[in-house]
Amino acid sequence: MLIAGDWVVPVLGEPIRDGAVVVRAPVIADVGPLEAMRERYPSLPVREHPGCVIAPGLVNAHTHLALTSVARVVGRAPFPEWLGRVAAVMRVMDADDIAASCTHGALLSIRAGVTTVGDVAYGPEAPAAAADLGLDGVFFFEVLGIEAEELPQRLAEMEYPQDGESCRAGRTVCGLTAHAPYSSGPGLIQAAYGLAQQRGVPFAMHLAESDAEIRLLDSGSGPFVSLAARLAHGFAPPACGPVEYVHRLGALRGVIAVHCTKATEREMSLLAREAAGAVLCPRSNRILGNGAPPVRELRARGVRLALGTDSLASNDDLDLFEEARALRRLDATIEPQRLLSILTIEGASVLGVEDRVGALTPGRYADVIAVQTGPTDDPVGALLEHGRAATVRTVVSAGVLRVADGKPTVLSRPIEHASARVAEKAARALESA
Repeated sequence: MLIAGDWVVPVLGEPIRDGAVVVRAPVIADVGPLEAMRERYPSLPVREHPGCVIAPGLVNAHTHLALTSVARVVGRAPFPEWLGRVAAVMRVMDADDIAASCTHGALLSIRAGVTTVGDVAYGPEAPAAAADLGLDGVFFFEVLGIEAEELPQRLAEMEYPQDGESCRAGRTVCGLTAHAPYSSGPGLIQAAYGLAQQRGVPFAMHLAESDAEIRLLDSGSGPFVSLAARLAHGFAPPACGPVEYVHRLGALRGVIAVHCTKATEREMSLLAREAAGAVLCPRSNRILGNGAPPVRELRARGVRLALGTDSLASNDDLDLFEEARALRRLDATIEPQRLLSILTIEGASVLGVEDRVGALTPGRYADVIAVQTGPTDDPVGALLEHGRAATVRTVVSAGVLRVADGKPTVLSRPIEHASARVAEKAARALESA
């Protein structure tokens, strides 16, 4: 199959006018001008997209697909209260509910042009649901509220893969996350980080996200005191910021730091030197009242950046193009090419999968999107301006057509109905509680 458009934007290379991507599932075989590709591959069918820019599938580096169905049930509230509502809802969701929610989140992601995620997982449901809908990525199995010695049992209960090779099977990587310093004690953070290092998989943490987190670590005060006492076994206020704290625990090198809205100048330097990168979620941060990430300062210190929507429970949608526009409003000096890179190859690099996805180059997985922009002489600018779920016309992942003519190639109504049933169940449970 040839996927052709007014422009092809490979990301790692100059835009190609009247270009085409040659797909031989599951990988990209070639990229170049359409006429040259027709001559070189005369037997392959062509999907033409007039008025469209062809680009790599997007990388949403921080999601919680499991919260998709219950977003409206959780509602909006100040961050500490919101966390409590999320925990209450998650307690009533069984494996089937989580699978339905993850499936709906995966569908919304694919429809918005996302083909790779960095998702927080609570069991095998998220990677399985995502794979069924065509998403790949890193699924961070989350641990919190337990002692370090309980980690093997908890991971077994979550059906976490038992060896490094199984953690990196196919297009799916099973990483680990110790949720945050206020919910995971120092021993658990070190144990989970050590296991991730041993397995050779990514490790992530929510870090420097809120004022409540900063107050807890700095002085042992604020609204997270009781939460930490209940969940973060062995925690004592370190009188420093969260990034510095994880650094002192020996767990910062290679970490994927999510949010970082409250990172200090020293912590930004630590992130640049040691972390795999920072995943920014500006719309979620604003909605939860946690402020804005210091985008310009992070860039100035050389921190590697990725972008995430966070969950639908803390955002208006799972549209990464909208997130990119929010990021640029925080730092108008980001050049369009750099912003597109953050959405694709840089996001893939932070997740550790840049050798597989994030650019339209031969040998990488054939994750390709076509976005309706209208005629343009500035394909990157037009893509960032006009890109949104409603303008994504085609999505291919691993060479398989997932969205055609703006519609998913799977039946979406059963997925939406199953998700609605989960929301109703969660709402009833909260009312009765």
